[in-house]
Amino acid sequence: MAKEWESQDYQNALEEFNLELQTNPDNTDIYYRRSELYYTLEDYHSGIKDLDAILQRNSQDALAYMFRGYGYGQLKDFPQAIADYSQAIKLFPNYAKAYFNRGTVYHKLEQYHQAIADFNQAIILNPQDNNAYYNRGIARNKLGQHEQAIADYTAVLQLQPDDGEAYYNRGNTYNKVKQYPQALFDYNQAIALNPQDLEAYYNRANVYHKTKDYQKAIADYSYVIKQNSRHAPTHFNRGTTYLSAQNYSQAIADFNTAIALNPQYIEAYYNRAVAYNKTKEYQKAIADHQMAIKLKPNYAEAYGNLGLVYQTVGQKRKAVKNLQQAAKLFKEQNNQALYNYVEDKLKELK
Repeated sequence: MAKEWESQDYQNALEEFNLELQTNPDNTDIYYRRSELYYTLEDYHSGIKDLDAILQRNSQDALAYMFRGYGYGQLKDFPQAIADYSQAIKLFPNYAKAYFNRGTVYHKLEQYHQAIADFNQAIILNPQDNNAYYNRGIARNKLGQHEQAIADYTAVLQLQPDDGEAYYNRGNTYNKVKQYPQALFDYNQAIALNPQDLEAYYNRANVYHKTKDYQKAIADYSYVIKQNSRHAPTHFNRGTTYLSAQNYSQAIADFNTAIALNPQYIEAYYNRAVAYNKTKEYQKAIADHQMAIKLKPNYAEAYGNLGLVYQTVGQKRKAVKNLQQAAKLFKEQNNQALYNYVEDKLKELK
Protein backbone atom coordinates (compact mmCIF):
# COMPACT_ATOMS: atom_id res chain seq x y z
CA MET A 1 0.00 0.00 0.00
CA ALA A 2 1.42 3.37 -1.01
CA LYS A 3 1.96 5.93 1.69
CA GLU A 4 -0.10 9.10 1.65
CA TRP A 5 1.92 12.02 0.37
CA GLU A 6 1.12 15.64 1.15
CA SER A 7 4.58 17.21 0.99
CA GLN A 8 5.33 19.88 -1.63
CA ASP A 9 8.96 18.81 -1.62
CA TYR A 10 9.06 17.13 -5.02
CA GLN A 11 12.51 15.61 -4.58
CA ASN A 12 11.53 13.93 -1.33
CA ALA A 13 8.32 12.69 -2.90
CA LEU A 14 10.22 11.31 -5.89
CA GLU A 15 12.61 9.47 -3.61
CA GLU A 16 9.64 8.04 -1.71
CA PHE A 17 8.02 6.78 -4.92
CA ASN A 18 11.31 5.27 -6.09
CA LEU A 19 11.67 3.43 -2.81
CA GLU A 20 8.10 2.12 -3.01
CA LEU A 21 8.74 0.75 -6.51
CA GLN A 22 11.96 -0.93 -5.44
CA THR A 23 9.92 -2.76 -2.83
CA ASN A 24 6.95 -3.44 -5.11
CA PRO A 25 7.79 -2.92 -8.83
CA ASP A 26 4.26 -3.85 -9.93
CA ASN A 27 2.46 -1.21 -7.88
CA THR A 28 0.62 0.66 -10.66
CA ASP A 29 -0.77 3.18 -8.20
CA ILE A 30 2.77 4.42 -7.52
CA TYR A 31 3.55 4.56 -11.24
CA TYR A 32 0.44 6.72 -11.66
CA ARG A 33 1.41 9.02 -8.80
CA ARG A 34 5.00 9.32 -9.95
CA SER A 35 3.90 10.06 -13.53
CA GLU A 36 1.62 12.78 -12.15
CA LEU A 37 4.58 14.24 -10.27
CA TYR A 38 6.73 14.16 -13.41
CA TYR A 39 3.96 15.92 -15.36
CA THR A 40 3.76 18.57 -12.64
CA LEU A 41 7.48 19.14 -13.16
CA GLU A 42 6.87 19.18 -16.95
CA ASP A 43 9.11 16.14 -17.32
CA TYR A 44 6.75 14.47 -19.78
CA HIS A 45 9.26 11.92 -21.05
CA SER A 46 9.67 10.44 -17.58
CA GLY A 47 5.93 10.57 -16.94
CA ILE A 48 5.29 8.69 -20.19
CA LYS A 49 7.81 6.00 -19.18
CA ASP A 50 5.81 5.37 -16.01
CA LEU A 51 2.61 5.09 -18.02
CA ASP A 52 4.39 2.68 -20.36
CA ALA A 53 5.19 0.56 -17.29
CA ILE A 54 1.49 0.52 -16.35
CA LEU A 55 0.43 -0.50 -19.85
CA GLN A 56 3.06 -3.25 -19.94
CA ARG A 57 1.33 -4.70 -16.90
CA ASN A 58 -2.22 -3.99 -18.08
CA SER A 59 -2.76 -3.22 -21.75
CA GLN A 60 -6.48 -2.60 -21.11
CA ASP A 61 -5.99 0.41 -18.82
CA ALA A 62 -7.89 3.20 -20.61
CA LEU A 63 -6.84 5.82 -18.07
CA ALA A 64 -3.15 5.15 -18.72
CA TYR A 65 -3.71 5.69 -22.44
CA MET A 66 -5.50 8.93 -21.63
CA PHE A 67 -2.70 10.28 -19.47
CA ARG A 68 -0.04 9.14 -21.91
CA GLY A 69 -1.93 10.83 -24.73
CA TYR A 70 -1.84 14.05 -22.73
CA GLY A 71 1.93 13.72 -22.26
CA TYR A 72 2.49 13.12 -25.96
CA GLY A 73 0.34 16.16 -26.68
CA GLN A 74 2.52 18.30 -24.43
CA LEU A 75 5.55 17.02 -26.35
CA LYS A 76 3.77 17.91 -29.62
CA ASP A 77 3.84 14.29 -30.73
CA PHE A 78 0.30 14.68 -32.00
CA PRO A 79 -0.03 11.42 -34.00
CA GLN A 80 0.93 9.40 -30.91
CA ALA A 81 -1.43 11.47 -28.75
CA ILE A 82 -4.28 10.73 -31.17
CA ALA A 83 -3.38 7.04 -31.16
CA ASP A 84 -3.51 6.90 -27.35
CA TYR A 85 -6.80 8.78 -27.09
CA SER A 86 -8.24 6.51 -29.79
CA GLN A 87 -7.15 3.45 -27.82
CA ALA A 88 -8.78 4.85 -24.68
CA ILE A 89 -12.01 5.36 -26.66
CA LYS A 90 -11.78 1.82 -28.06
CA LEU A 91 -11.54 0.43 -24.53
CA PHE A 92 -14.15 2.80 -23.10
CA PRO A 93 -16.48 4.06 -25.90
CA ASN A 94 -18.37 6.42 -23.58
CA TYR A 95 -15.22 8.22 -22.41
CA ALA A 96 -16.31 11.85 -23.04
CA LYS A 97 -13.00 13.35 -21.90
CA ALA A 98 -11.08 11.17 -24.37
CA TYR A 99 -13.17 12.51 -27.24
CA PHE A 100 -12.64 16.06 -26.00
CA ASN A 101 -8.88 15.63 -25.65
CA ARG A 102 -8.56 14.02 -29.07
CA GLY A 103 -10.61 16.86 -30.52
CA THR A 104 -8.19 19.42 -29.09
CA VAL A 105 -5.29 17.61 -30.78
CA TYR A 106 -7.11 17.52 -34.12
CA HIS A 107 -7.70 21.25 -33.67
CA LYS A 108 -3.98 21.88 -33.15
CA LEU A 109 -3.36 19.95 -36.38
CA GLU A 110 -5.94 22.21 -38.10
CA GLN A 111 -8.07 19.15 -38.83
CA TYR A 112 -11.20 21.01 -37.86
CA HIS A 113 -13.81 18.59 -39.22
CA GLN A 114 -12.33 15.77 -37.14
CA ALA A 115 -12.11 18.07 -34.14
CA ILE A 116 -15.79 19.02 -34.45
CA ALA A 117 -16.79 15.35 -34.76
CA ASP A 118 -15.00 14.60 -31.48
CA PHE A 119 -16.46 17.64 -29.72
CA ASN A 120 -19.90 16.54 -30.95
CA GLN A 121 -19.43 13.15 -29.30
CA ALA A 122 -18.07 14.70 -26.11
CA ILE A 123 -21.19 16.90 -25.89
CA ILE A 124 -23.53 13.95 -26.54
CA LEU A 125 -21.87 12.07 -23.69
CA ASN A 126 -21.64 15.12 -21.41
CA PRO A 127 -24.07 17.92 -22.40
CA GLN A 128 -22.83 20.07 -19.50
CA ASP A 129 -19.25 20.25 -20.79
CA ASN A 130 -18.91 23.97 -21.53
CA ASN A 131 -15.33 23.48 -22.74
CA ALA A 132 -16.51 21.18 -25.52
CA TYR A 133 -19.01 23.80 -26.73
CA TYR A 134 -16.33 26.48 -26.48
CA ASN A 135 -13.76 24.55 -28.47
CA ARG A 136 -16.31 23.46 -31.03
CA GLY A 137 -17.22 27.11 -31.50
CA ILE A 138 -13.59 27.97 -32.20
CA ALA A 139 -13.27 25.12 -34.72
CA ARG A 140 -16.52 26.12 -36.44
CA ASN A 141 -15.24 29.67 -36.77
CA LYS A 142 -12.11 28.31 -38.46
CA LEU A 143 -14.38 26.67 -41.05
CA GLY A 144 -16.44 29.82 -41.53
CA GLN A 145 -19.44 28.28 -39.77
CA HIS A 146 -20.12 31.49 -37.90
CA GLU A 147 -23.78 31.05 -37.02
CA GLN A 148 -23.06 27.61 -35.56
CA ALA A 149 -20.12 29.08 -33.64
CA ILE A 150 -22.40 31.74 -32.17
CA ALA A 151 -24.78 28.97 -31.05
CA ASP A 152 -21.90 27.19 -29.31
CA TYR A 153 -20.71 30.29 -27.47
CA THR A 154 -24.32 30.92 -26.45
CA ALA A 155 -24.47 27.39 -25.04
CA VAL A 156 -21.32 28.11 -23.02
CA LEU A 157 -22.91 31.25 -21.60
CA GLN A 158 -26.06 29.37 -20.66
CA LEU A 159 -23.90 26.98 -18.65
CA GLN A 160 -21.51 29.64 -17.36
CA PRO A 161 -22.99 33.16 -17.55
CA ASP A 162 -19.86 34.89 -16.26
CA ASP A 163 -17.51 33.50 -18.95
CA GLY A 164 -15.88 36.64 -20.32
CA GLU A 165 -13.92 34.74 -22.95
CA ALA A 166 -17.14 33.31 -24.39
CA TYR A 167 -18.63 36.81 -24.64
CA TYR A 168 -15.42 38.04 -26.27
CA ASN A 169 -15.32 35.23 -28.84
CA ARG A 170 -19.01 35.49 -29.58
CA GLY A 171 -18.51 39.23 -30.05
CA ASN A 172 -15.73 38.55 -32.54
CA THR A 173 -18.01 36.20 -34.44
CA TYR A 174 -20.87 38.68 -34.52
CA ASN A 175 -18.32 41.20 -35.81
CA LYS A 176 -17.36 38.82 -38.64
CA VAL A 177 -20.98 38.47 -39.77
CA LYS A 178 -21.53 42.24 -39.43
CA GLN A 179 -24.06 41.96 -36.61
CA TYR A 180 -22.56 44.99 -34.91
CA PRO A 181 -25.14 45.71 -32.16
CA GLN A 182 -24.77 42.13 -30.91
CA ALA A 183 -20.98 42.40 -31.13
CA LEU A 184 -21.00 45.58 -29.07
CA PHE A 185 -23.23 43.98 -26.44
CA ASP A 186 -20.82 41.06 -26.10
CA TYR A 187 -17.71 43.24 -25.92
CA ASN A 188 -19.45 45.33 -23.24
CA GLN A 189 -20.14 42.16 -21.25
CA ALA A 190 -16.58 40.90 -21.71
CA ILE A 191 -15.20 44.22 -20.46
CA ALA A 192 -17.62 44.32 -17.52
CA LEU A 193 -16.41 40.85 -16.48
CA ASN A 194 -12.75 41.63 -17.16
CA PRO A 195 -12.00 45.38 -17.23
CA GLN A 196 -8.36 44.61 -18.12
CA ASP A 197 -9.23 42.81 -21.37
CA LEU A 198 -7.43 45.10 -23.83
CA GLU A 199 -8.37 42.96 -26.82
CA ALA A 200 -12.05 43.51 -26.04
CA TYR A 201 -11.50 47.29 -25.95
CA TYR A 202 -9.52 47.08 -29.20
CA ASN A 203 -12.13 45.05 -31.05
CA ARG A 204 -14.99 47.13 -29.64
CA ALA A 205 -13.21 50.19 -31.01
CA ASN A 206 -13.05 48.50 -34.43
CA VAL A 207 -16.82 48.01 -34.34
CA TYR A 208 -17.42 51.59 -33.22
CA HIS A 209 -15.32 52.68 -36.21
CA LYS A 210 -17.34 50.50 -38.60
CA THR A 211 -20.59 51.95 -37.24
CA LYS A 212 -19.15 55.50 -37.54
CA ASP A 213 -19.29 56.12 -33.80
CA TYR A 214 -15.87 57.70 -34.06
CA GLN A 215 -15.63 59.33 -30.64
CA LYS A 216 -16.29 56.05 -28.85
CA ALA A 217 -13.81 54.29 -31.11
CA ILE A 218 -11.17 56.89 -30.32
CA ALA A 219 -11.89 56.57 -26.59
CA ASP A 220 -11.37 52.79 -26.70
CA TYR A 221 -8.20 53.01 -28.80
CA SER A 222 -6.90 55.69 -26.43
CA TYR A 223 -7.51 53.42 -23.44
CA VAL A 224 -5.57 50.60 -25.11
CA ILE A 225 -2.72 53.00 -25.95
CA LYS A 226 -2.66 54.22 -22.35
CA GLN A 227 -2.08 50.63 -21.24
CA ASN A 228 0.30 49.73 -24.08
CA SER A 229 1.73 52.69 -25.93
CA ARG A 230 3.94 50.55 -28.16
CA HIS A 231 1.21 48.67 -30.03
CA ALA A 232 1.54 50.05 -33.55
CA PRO A 233 -1.80 48.68 -34.90
CA THR A 234 -3.73 50.58 -32.22
CA HIS A 235 -2.06 53.86 -33.18
CA PHE A 236 -2.75 53.03 -36.83
CA ASN A 237 -6.42 52.22 -36.21
CA ARG A 238 -6.94 55.32 -34.12
CA GLY A 239 -5.30 57.24 -36.96
CA THR A 240 -7.76 55.82 -39.50
CA THR A 241 -10.62 56.79 -37.16
CA TYR A 242 -9.31 60.34 -36.89
CA LEU A 243 -8.98 60.32 -40.70
CA SER A 244 -12.61 59.23 -41.11
CA ALA A 245 -13.63 61.94 -38.61
CA GLN A 246 -11.68 64.48 -40.72
CA ASN A 247 -9.30 65.25 -37.88
CA TYR A 248 -6.28 65.10 -40.14
CA SER A 249 -3.62 66.47 -37.80
CA GLN A 250 -4.40 63.85 -35.15
CA ALA A 251 -4.52 61.16 -37.83
CA ILE A 252 -1.05 62.14 -39.05
CA ALA A 253 0.28 62.13 -35.49
CA ASP A 254 -0.96 58.56 -34.97
CA PHE A 255 0.41 57.39 -38.31
CA ASN A 256 3.76 58.97 -37.36
CA THR A 257 3.80 56.91 -34.17
CA ALA A 258 2.76 53.71 -35.93
CA ILE A 259 5.60 54.16 -38.45
CA ALA A 260 8.10 54.98 -35.71
CA LEU A 261 7.15 51.73 -33.99
CA ASN A 262 7.11 49.75 -37.25
CA PRO A 263 9.04 51.36 -40.15
CA GLN A 264 7.66 48.67 -42.50
CA TYR A 265 4.02 49.56 -41.80
CA ILE A 266 2.78 49.84 -45.38
CA GLU A 267 -0.80 50.83 -44.59
CA ALA A 268 0.39 53.56 -42.23
CA TYR A 269 2.40 55.20 -45.04
CA TYR A 270 -0.57 54.88 -47.40
CA ASN A 271 -3.08 56.38 -44.98
CA ARG A 272 -0.70 59.12 -43.91
CA ALA A 273 -0.37 59.98 -47.59
CA VAL A 274 -4.16 60.26 -47.80
CA ALA A 275 -4.16 62.56 -44.76
CA TYR A 276 -1.35 64.71 -46.22
CA ASN A 277 -3.34 65.00 -49.43
CA LYS A 278 -6.31 66.27 -47.41
CA THR A 279 -4.11 68.90 -45.75
CA LYS A 280 -2.67 69.83 -49.17
CA GLU A 281 0.84 68.75 -48.18
CA TYR A 282 1.26 67.19 -51.60
CA GLN A 283 5.00 66.51 -51.57
CA LYS A 284 4.68 64.60 -48.31
CA ALA A 285 1.73 62.70 -49.78
CA ILE A 286 3.82 61.80 -52.83
CA ALA A 287 6.72 60.62 -50.67
CA ASP A 288 4.47 58.40 -48.54
CA HIS A 289 2.75 56.85 -51.56
CA GLN A 290 6.16 56.11 -53.03
CA MET A 291 7.28 54.47 -49.77
CA ALA A 292 4.14 52.33 -49.69
CA ILE A 293 4.84 51.23 -53.27
CA LYS A 294 8.47 50.50 -52.44
CA LEU A 295 7.36 48.21 -49.64
CA LYS A 296 4.53 46.68 -51.70
CA PRO A 297 5.27 46.89 -55.45
CA ASN A 298 1.83 45.62 -56.50
CA TYR A 299 -0.05 48.17 -54.37
CA ALA A 300 -2.61 49.26 -56.96
CA GLU A 301 -4.41 51.73 -54.69
CA ALA A 302 -1.15 53.51 -53.89
CA TYR A 303 -0.34 53.90 -57.60
CA GLY A 304 -3.86 55.19 -58.22
CA ASN A 305 -3.77 57.76 -55.42
CA LEU A 306 -0.25 58.81 -56.37
CA GLY A 307 -1.49 59.45 -59.89
CA LEU A 308 -4.32 61.61 -58.56
CA VAL A 309 -1.91 63.62 -56.40
CA TYR A 310 0.32 64.23 -59.42
CA GLN A 311 -2.78 65.33 -61.32
CA THR A 312 -3.59 67.80 -58.53
CA VAL A 313 -0.12 69.36 -58.66
CA GLY A 314 -0.22 69.56 -62.47
CA GLN A 315 2.30 66.83 -63.30
CA LYS A 316 0.24 65.19 -66.02
CA ARG A 317 2.88 62.80 -67.37
CA LYS A 318 3.56 61.31 -63.91
CA ALA A 319 -0.17 61.20 -63.22
CA VAL A 320 -0.82 59.18 -66.39
CA LYS A 321 2.11 56.85 -65.73
CA ASN A 322 0.94 55.97 -62.22
CA LEU A 323 -2.71 55.66 -63.17
CA GLN A 324 -1.78 53.31 -66.00
CA GLN A 325 0.16 51.14 -63.57
CA ALA A 326 -2.81 51.17 -61.19
CA ALA A 327 -5.15 50.12 -64.00
CA LYS A 328 -2.81 47.27 -64.97
CA LEU A 329 -2.63 46.00 -61.38
CA PHE A 330 -6.38 46.32 -60.77
CA LYS A 331 -7.01 44.30 -63.93
CA GLU A 332 -4.56 41.60 -62.78
CA GLN A 333 -6.25 41.56 -59.39
CA ASN A 334 -9.71 41.25 -60.97
CA ASN A 335 -10.90 44.46 -59.31
CA GLN A 336 -13.20 45.59 -62.06
CA ALA A 337 -14.78 48.50 -60.19
CA LEU A 338 -11.49 50.26 -59.44
CA TYR A 339 -10.11 49.37 -62.86
CA ASN A 340 -13.08 51.17 -64.44
CA TYR A 341 -12.63 54.14 -62.11
CA VAL A 342 -8.97 54.53 -63.03
CA GLU A 343 -9.71 54.13 -66.74
CA ASP A 344 -12.24 56.98 -66.48
CA LYS A 345 -9.58 59.16 -64.81
CA LEU A 346 -7.13 58.37 -67.60
CA LYS A 347 -9.74 59.38 -70.21
CA GLU A 348 -10.17 62.70 -68.41
CA LEU A 349 -6.43 63.32 -68.50
CA LYS A 350 -6.15 62.43 -72.18
